[in-house]
Amino acid sequence: MMFMTRLSRRRKAVAAVAACGVAAAITTFALGRPASAIPLSQAMCDPRGFPLTASSAVYVGLLDNPVFVDVPAATTVKVEVTADVSVQAGSELRLTYSLNDSLKQEGTFGPANFANHQEFAETRSTFALIPVGPGRTNIRPVIRLNGPAGKTGVVLHRCVSVEASTS
Repeated sequence: MMFMTRLSRRRKAVAAVAACGVAAAITTFALGRPASAIPLSQAMCDPRGFPLTASSAVYVGLLDNPVFVDVPAATTVKVEVTADVSVQAGSELRLTYSLNDSLKQEGTFGPANFANHQEFAETRSTFALIPVGPGRTNIRPVIRLNGPAGKTGVVLHRCVSVEASTS
């Protein structure tokens, strides 16, 4: 009789552990999502193109909205900018950054010349290392087409990502 009671208890215990394992597996696989390497607020792309006309002083945001980064302490973030660009001969596309809505001088954080004339539109990519303070910082890459009056360019699909230190 005692043997049957122990066997019955073991079966119940094994069944309970198995049920918990099945519940955990269902919860993990059905409800869980893969972790993102870069939070959504720190990366965005825009497939819409837009034209540019040469000007020495008019800056245009590369994206409609800035990207945001939240850091607990002062650090340096890596901002990567990629775009398909076409510019006419004799002109160049210049890149700088606006931090918390203040425009920084070209070449402050990374290369300023983003694109020169090529026979066809090409994908251009660069990055900048930008020091930021603790808290939330909005970063907006801005561009201008530099060249003689009448020169034009086109910016096609473009992406921006911001990476902070990870542990």
